[in-house]
Amino acid sequence: MYMQKLEKEHAQSFREIRLLALEKVPEAFAASYEEEVDKPISFFESQLTAINYYGMFDEKKSLVGIVNVTRSNFLKTRHKADLGSVYVRKEARGKGVAKKLLRHAMEMALKEGIEQVNLIVAANNERAKQLYQSLGFESYGYEKRALKLENVYIDEEYMVKLLY
Repeated sequence: MYMQKLEKEHAQSFREIRLLALEKVPEAFAASYEEEVDKPISFFESQLTAINYYGMFDEKKSLVGIVNVTRSNFLKTRHKADLGSVYVRKEARGKGVAKKLLRHAMEMALKEGIEQVNLIVAANNERAKQLYQSLGFESYGYEKRALKLENVYIDEEYMVKLLY
């Protein structure tokens, strides 16, 4: 397996994994499958040029995992970035892919002078929270009913890691 920054030419693979993530774990994302399924490929290309996405590829060069890093545009908050859109295909789980993606994203953030990274996780996703905690993330907030998926509310937990 190898990791690299996703570029415009990865748009089709990115579209596939993004839609899979939105469809399979809708409670983990603010966006929905229904909102993105009919978007043109140019939408996904623009996502890859506007946001730093990193991807893990398997030996067949298939994209098996993604994460993004979004730095604040405001001068007073440029020391922070958000990690998001973490997803690993089912067949690649249990191999440390998510942990490697997150570590890589944090290394890239640190190289850009980012001092802390924040993320949001569904409060009931214990497996993800354990992963984040193992990487040094700490909880700093909780939002009740942050998302509404049909008639089910999803609480979200806010986590932070200081990089230095």
